[in-house]
Amino acid sequence: MSLVYIINVGANTSHTGKARSPIFGDGSWVYVSFPTRHPYRPGYSLDARPFIRGVSAENTHADPSWEDLSYGDNCSNPRALALKKVRNGDILLFWGLLWRNGGKEWSAFTGERGWYLLGALRVEEIAVPGQAVQQVTEPNRSRAGRNAHFVHGAGILPKHDWVWLGTPRYSRKFSRAVDLAVASPSGLMYTAFTSSKGVLLTRDAKPSWRSSLRTCRKVWDLNDPADRARAEIVRKEILTQSNFDLLEDL
Repeated sequence: MSLVYIINVGANTSHTGKARSPIFGDGSWVYVSFPTRHPYRPGYSLDARPFIRGVSAENTHADPSWEDLSYGDNCSNPRALALKKVRNGDILLFWGLLWRNGGKEWSAFTGERGWYLLGALRVEEIAVPGQAVQQVTEPNRSRAGRNAHFVHGAGILPKHDWVWLGTPRYSRKFSRAVDLAVASPSGLMYTAFTSSKGVLLTRDAKPSWRSSLRTCRKVWDLNDPADRARAEIVRKEILTQSNFDLLEDL
């Protein structure tokens, strides 16, 4: 049975003055990846560019690739170390920071922000360090080759870099982001997510939700009844808000 891993992505609080992912009044949103000092292809998408400031359109590491349903990471970084354990059939669940925007440009940010579930990949294939894109199975090869990690490595994954490819049927960028409601004691963050020791997170207690979920890690084992029950809470919210079944056929 599958494991579910949580991964924080996108422009974060440290990038407030340079890049922000907007969420609009109807719940739709735009993913804006974090800015970098050096350019990476493919750079910021056209829909993300109105929401960067003082940053070159090429200076970002655009991952995950929602269009290609891929995600890459450097697993020598302690933040991503647990992702080495991901297996085919496991789920990568992405969350990040979104800023309320009353229009379609930087000046329309209201200052209000929140943390949301953004999308999920159910892993179909895994590319490992040193692997050439030609070694990816033919149906997945072209989309793998467009992932920033393969691009940066000129078609060969650099040392320590991994890429996970989601199966299209069970993977999705959520059309409506799902609010983790971190300001509410009864928010989704506190009803469905636990610390690394398996204790439900609470709003004003330690460890904080930020420190508990900042590092990539397994959050649910779907074989475990308690974990499954928490995953079902999130499944229901995603299905209601984005018409996507996170646990379909599991």
